[in-house]
This record gives sequence, C-alpha cells and structure tokens, in this order.
Amino acid sequence: MKLAIRNVLINLLNIKPLENVLVLTDTKMEKIGRMFYDASKSINLETALMVMEARTRDGEELPLHVSKAMRSSNVVIAPTYYSITYTKAVKNACLAGARIASLPRISEFSIKKGGLTADYKKVREDVEKMFNAVDGSNFVEVTSKNGTAIYFSVRERKWFKDYGEIKEGSFGNLPAGDVFIAPVEKSVNGKIVFDSFEFSTSKKTELTIEDGRIVEMKGVNKQLKEFLENHPKAKVIGEFGIGSNYKAKVIGNALEDEKAKGTVHFDIGSNVNIGGLIDVPLHVGGVIKKPTVKVDNRIIIENGVWQI
Repeated sequence: MKLAIRNVLINLLNIKPLENVLVLTDTKMEKIGRMFYDASKSINLETALMVMEARTRDGEELPLHVSKAMRSSNVVIAPTYYSITYTKAVKNACLAGARIASLPRISEFSIKKGGLTADYKKVREDVEKMFNAVDGSNFVEVTSKNGTAIYFSVRERKWFKDYGEIKEGSFGNLPAGDVFIAPVEKSVNGKIVFDSFEFSTSKKTELTIEDGRIVEMKGVNKQLKEFLENHPKAKVIGEFGIGSNYKAKVIGNALEDEKAKGTVHFDIGSNVNIGGLIDVPLHVGGVIKKPTVKVDNRIIIENGVWQI
C-alpha cells in the first residue's frame, strides 16, 4: 500500500524533494493519513502532518488555521472523512498556487486493488476520449433501467476532465478518472434513482427534480434531510459526471464509485468551484450503474457500455 501511494505522489502530484507538503487528515482517517505522510516523507524532506477534528459533512468549511497552512503549502494531500473539495479553503489555496489532492473516505480497497492502482496513462486516454465526445455540447439526457430519467442543459458550461495529474493552482480527487460539469441549474428536470448513495437509508435513493429544484426525496437519511431543510439553496443538482477509471469499482464509497467506468454520477449542492452558481457548504452524491447517456441526441453510453 505504501508503495502504491508513493507511486501516486510521484507520478500524479509530481512532488519535488524540497517542496512544502502538507498531509491534512482527521481523527477518523488518521491511520490512512499517516500512510500518506510516511510515503511523502520517503520522497520529500519538507512534509508536515496535520490532524484535525473530523468535519460533520462534505463541503463544510475548514478552521482558519488549517486554511492558512494550506495556502502556505506547495502540495496538500487530504485523506479526510468528509470531502474538503468544494470549500473556500481549497479555492483560496489553489489561488495561492497549491496543488491539492482530496481523498475523502478513501478505502484500503482503493489503495490495494481499486482506482488508485490503475495505469493512469490508460485512464488519461479514456478521459480524453470521453471529454472529446461531450465538449461543446448543449443538452444531456440520462436514463437507466433502474428508473432514472433526467435531462438538463449544459449550454455555455465548461466540461472538466480529471485524469489524476494535479498541476499548480488546481485541485483534484484521488482516485481519479472522470469527466464532469455543472448543469445549468434551472434546466434540470426528471428523476434520479441512485444505485449507490452514501447518505441512503435503502438500496435505492430517489430524487425528483423540477426546474432545477429537488422537490421529493426517497431513501435519504435524516442527517441530509435536515441539512437540506435548513439550507434550501442546496436543493439542486450541482454536478453531473461520467466515470472513466477502468480499475474503479462500485463499493459504496463515493470517492471510488464515481470513477468507475460504465457509471455516471450526480451530486447535490455546491458547484461554484466548477463554474456553477451554487455556493453552499454541501456536496454529496451517488452513482447510477449501466446508464444510457445521450448528448445532443447522440448516444455516447448505452446500458453502461461506451459507444464512442
């Protein structure tokens, strides 16, 4: 596991011997955090470890002193329980030039057998292929035999590609391997039936969306329901993504699940970091297995099989 982590740090984050590296973890993920710290120390002289109290949800802002430490680092590696990706702390650190890898709830499976073990040259090829198929598109429709039927506009929105290489002033999730976008918020209509959703109380979580607003939820746990009731601006679909990592598997862990080739994912909440309009302290989602995806009325995925 340590060797796999070390290879990722060298090949994807390109850590140099005298850069300032911060491994940011929390009380729930400290064991894995220390693995990343040890791996970074083996290639870098200036690695610091910071262990904070675990946040209470994905996208919750970080303490000021943590944010300051991130801004003063060349590289931030964050195996935390809740995702820090869609926070102002990450945005500000990127503006200061940091390279940030977020690894929320990363599992040992990802490190031993899953998405982190992929040949990232192959992942890059697949990501580029999918990106070229969707870039410049206007309209997306997703259906699935599980009951999903949703459509939305992406006109004048930017598609992003994540194949693991994190450059100066940017952030990414590891394992990597997806293509994603912020849908035009008010254009989203239909039903999403997730096959895997971390905040679920049943095998299938259902969302009904009308003109961009989530109007009905089934199978969502109490914690997420209460948050959305108190933060109605978060009741939107903030992100749509297409998994492109051939080694990733759907195991009930969002970080791994969303990268699995043959799946798509939708996320609720913040999307301001990817060109959207929603700025809220929440970003959670789930995946749909074997979807059919049409882009501008052209099928690019059919029952989970790429058609490009």
